[in-house]
Amino acid sequence: MIDFFTEKITIYNDISADAVNARRFDRFVLDKCHIVKGRVPRADGTIENLINGKTVETKDVTRYKPPYEYRQMPVDLAKGFYTVQIGDFVVEGEVDDVVTTSREFAALQEKYNERGFVVRTVSDNIYGVNVDNISMSNVG
Repeated sequence: MIDFFTEKITIYNDISADAVNARRFDRFVLDKCHIVKGRVPRADGTIENLINGKTVETKDVTRYKPPYEYRQMPVDLAKGFYTVQIGDFVVEGEVDDVVTTSREFAALQEKYNERGFVVRTVSDNIYGVNVDNISMSNVG
């Protein structure tokens, strides 16, 4: 059987400020990814072909936290986990750019425009079975 989940991505989470913490941009590298270009799943279960459409599915679900839960974690604990939400930025492959401001976040998106995308849709399909995955796409 062919394993399609062999690629890596780097996700930059845009974590909004709250009463205690300032806005921050967390970076996390995900293994076990499959990147599909041009074919994007639609809400009605069909597939739409888009020239610039990208979808990433990852089976790297053990370190995933839903956005609300992730934001509630202390910053030092959050380093071992990731989340996915609308507005995050995904780069194909592993990159090590550090982002600390919204200006740097915008510059990162420009720098990796050809091999990255802003997340527009997210689906976390985690049910405790071997097909669990998280899907993220740039088409909303």
